[in-house]
Amino acid sequence: MARAKTKAVVQDSDVCRQVMYALALKKYARRWLFVIVCCLFYLLLPRGSENTLPGAGLERHVATVSVEGPVEGMSDKWYRELEIVANSPNAAALILTIDSPGGVVSIADAGYSLLKRIHARIPVVTVVGNTAASAGYLLASTGDVIFARETSIVGSIGVLLEIPIFKQLLENVGIEYRNAGVGHNLDVVPFQGLNDFTNKYLELAGEDSYRWFRSTVQYERRLSDDALKKVIGGKIFLGHEALTLGLVDAIGDGSSALDWLSQQDASITSNTKVIDYSRFLG
Repeated sequence: MARAKTKAVVQDSDVCRQVMYALALKKYARRWLFVIVCCLFYLLLPRGSENTLPGAGLERHVATVSVEGPVEGMSDKWYRELEIVANSPNAAALILTIDSPGGVVSIADAGYSLLKRIHARIPVVTVVGNTAASAGYLLASTGDVIFARETSIVGSIGVLLEIPIFKQLLENVGIEYRNAGVGHNLDVVPFQGLNDFTNKYLELAGEDSYRWFRSTVQYERRLSDDALKKVIGGKIFLGHEALTLGLVDAIGDGSSALDWLSQQDASITSNTKVIDYSRFLG
């Protein structure tokens, strides 16, 4: 009798273990089923990563960017717009409008490099508004073709370094500026004036920048040495004069730029959208 009871207890215990195991297995399977469903749901979501870039979701179009005012920094609106163009897969061409008197050499260099990166992928056409001088003209020179108005101001191929000097003013009011340490620092020039080192540094820096500017313009505009000599040295010209000197290719405007693009690429027609990239920066 005791054996029968013991056997029944063992059987009941086995049943309980089986029930508990089945419940645990069911819970485990439900958990993994939830994980699998979540993974499938994620994998089936539409991929929208490309559209996170401004301009990525647009149809094929002609991009326009305007450089207006002094060329001052990489935070300038025009520079940020060009960065968007550089990453826009559907931009078929770029119309670059220049209305700038110039600016900082290093920023013009950065803009030039960015435009060359864009130009390696799509055609670039430059349209000069009122002015494309100095750094403004450097940016303009990256175009396959440059259009300007008859009276546009073009050129000023030169480099000017300016440092304000307050030394005399400080002396007049009885203020003396001193610094301690080893070496030379251009930051003190406004307060202590120029010396042999700073004069030589500015001379070399200016000449180096000027040499680079000249060679870049000569390369981009395919100018001979004699033709280059006629346009450098900070000279400025009206649009019709710049045309005869080889600094621009034709008298025209934005419509002329579109016509030129359509002649070069049959897929660019009157129906092709022209999108101003300033829209992406608000």
